[in-house]
Amino acid sequence: MRRILLLTVAFLLFSHPPLAFAAGEKKEGGAPSEADLRIDLSGIGLPVMKDGRVVNFVFIRARIQLNPGLTKADIETREPFIREGLVRSAYRTPLNSGTDYMALDPKKFEAALMREAKTALGANKVRSVELRDQKPQKRIYPPQSQTGARREVINP
Repeated sequence: MRRILLLTVAFLLFSHPPLAFAAGEKKEGGAPSEADLRIDLSGIGLPVMKDGRVVNFVFIRARIQLNPGLTKADIETREPFIREGLVRSAYRTPLNSGTDYMALDPKKFEAALMREAKTALGANKVRSVELRDQKPQKRIYPPQSQTGARREVINP
């Protein structure tokens, strides 16, 4: 009986989420810190498309800078919607340039991320977005053309 009670208490202690983000929480009446006004996205795999086919994936890190007015809870509940919207957008409209199959076009990516962030958070809540890093899943040649022309090596 004691073992069950001890195991139950241990389970409840370790399974409970941390209490209220003590380090990042803003104080009563104070301005929110810079860390509270951004969303860091990482580990999102976006497709690189050619003629409607996926030829590679690029894993990105991005940052969304926010205007004051959102709580930490609002940001955390809406972040998955930004991620999902970005992936869906990348499948609908390719974010890569036509010739490079190992990277995304930064302008297309930032426009798509801004659109999805404004949709999820609100139009006046997003200050800026930036693509911080991108890494391809694999280093590849561009697909061979239909004429049988020689493939060129793309260097990063």
